[in-house]
Amino acid sequence: MHKRIIALAVAAALPLIASGTAAAADSPIAANVALVSDYAYRGISQTDEKPALQGGFDYAHASGLYVGVWGSNVSWLSDLERGTGEHSGNSLELDVYGGYKGTVGDIGYDVGLLQYVYPGEFDSGWRTTIGLKKPNTLEGYVGLSWQFLSFKYSNSFTNLFGAPDSKGSQYFDLSAAYEVIPGTTLNAHVGHQKIAGPALSYTDWKVGVSQVVAGVTLGLHYVDTNLKDKEDLNADGRYVVSVSKTF
Repeated sequence: MHKRIIALAVAAALPLIASGTAAAADSPIAANVALVSDYAYRGISQTDEKPALQGGFDYAHASGLYVGVWGSNVSWLSDLERGTGEHSGNSLELDVYGGYKGTVGDIGYDVGLLQYVYPGEFDSGWRTTIGLKKPNTLEGYVGLSWQFLSFKYSNSFTNLFGAPDSKGSQYFDLSAAYEVIPGTTLNAHVGHQKIAGPALSYTDWKVGVSQVVAGVTLGLHYVDTNLKDKEDLNADGRYVVSVSKTF
């Protein structure tokens, strides 16, 4: 049970956070909305492998500064509470982020902060029973990109999604997005979650394809991890279908 709590606790966020969602050419403000068959973040489902409705807003200044907010329904905290008598009331993840991005020659860079917020009541009784600290998490990140490749490093300045003694945890993300024909992009990702403290570190990966149809992006991806007890952890190999649009 302890391993399950920690493994579920270290995953919580979004595929679109600070991904460089471009604003429309005539406006610095952009909005995005998505429906996914499973909110898989760093390989672990945040919704018990059930659908999620997600969306957010981004503001990008011509100088390179940007800020944004993004939200999704989640169930991983309420899943942990089953049978314990504890009820935090959480069903939402809200992410607020900001940073600066630019280019040096052919290399793009992105530096920023990301605050994960989980509205709910996480009092001392909840923390003692569930075995976690408060799940709200602050991460800093640095990203580099070149053509169709990108690398992102994230470091937690707080406990990572409530995992005890996990301040300073790190995530390494290597991704590729290659447009084979106009509107059709092959995607691949491998990441490693290095968790400080007693929790188990692990590796996740994803491969798939996205297709733009009439301004809507359709996606099909296979997600997996090297965690043990994958099914109990909602970290088993599975296909994720998505429909998204940026305005």
